Amino acid sequence: MPRIFFFDIDNTLLDQRTLSIPPSALAAIDGLKRAGNTVAVATGRAHAHARPFIDQLRPSYAITQNGACILRGDELAFSVPLPRRRLVALFDWMKSQGHHFGVNGGASGYLDAQTPMTTAPLDTVAMPYQSERPVHLERDVYQGWLFFDESLDAVLLPAIRARFPEFNLFRWHRWAVDVQLRGVNKWTGCQWVMARTGFSPEQAVAFGDGLNDVPMLQGVGLGIAMDNGHPDLKAVADRIAPAPHLDGIARMLEKLADDDGGAMA
Repeated sequence: MPRIFFFDIDNTLLDQRTLSIPPSALAAIDGLKRAGNTVAVATGRAHAHARPFIDQLRPSYAITQNGACILRGDELAFSVPLPRRRLVALFDWMKSQGHHFGVNGGASGYLDAQTPMTTAPLDTVAMPYQSERPVHLERDVYQGWLFFDESLDAVLLPAIRARFPEFNLFRWHRWAVDVQLRGVNKWTGCQWVMARTGFSPEQAVAFGDGLNDVPMLQGVGLGIAMDNGHPDLKAVADRIAPAPHLDGIARMLEKLADDDGGAMA
């Protein structure tokens, strides 16, 4: 029976050491499609930032910015922006606490200040940035960033959530946290796609590595964490795949095909 597969990009499909998708993963995913399965991407990146890898994969759908924007091909099929006034209020409060912020502008990011704590996380995903034009004051945006060390999470995250309950917060780097609209995440994006493709959660498989992948891996029938992933994600996963540079995607898909008697190959 055909399945639908959701793949995160960074540290899942993408070997972060080379910023490329291993050929073994591309070949294995092509095999999934030839066998009649549906392939989708589910990433925290904006479409413009993820496009080089989306173009390589040619998925049926691309869930971007942690579920806030969904594309079918090059066509935007769903989007829900952050409430601008409340986002500005959050940023003002963070600044008053001595912390920096930014927004994902699509092809590049805006940072209120360029310091090692703000630029280093974006450098890990090769995201360009600027500090001259606060794009969130000019147009809708779908993802914000807060910058503070993870050692502050126990105190600062509850304080932010209490003041700004409309937002969800997902840590993706030891110094960086995503700001999303509450009720919007990768799993809600997956549900939107499944409603339009006729798949049930039991027919869905998802691969991920980070905390923003937790709802997705918990929601699908088979959630697979990469061995290089966050310990809290690995704790809720059904299976653990080897790291991307160890051909983890291809090896796990081969194992799943063997378990299905070759039906997925």
